[in-house]
Amino acid sequence: MKVYDKEMYNKQESLKTTVIFIIVFLLGFFAGYITNSFTKDVNKEVNNNTYVIENRIN
Repeated sequence: MKVYDKEMYNKQESLKTTVIFIIVFLLGFFAGYITNSFTKDVNKEVNNNTYVIENRIN
């Protein structure tokens, strides 16, 4: 009976670890996606400012 309980415990711990890994991955993915949507606007503004500066220099 003890061997059976040990196997069940190991499987539960393995499953917990896998679920935690998947949750952390998904949270990181969505955080990156949201951050990317904010930086697109900033990148456009930076590129436009760079273009204006290059035109003034030339």
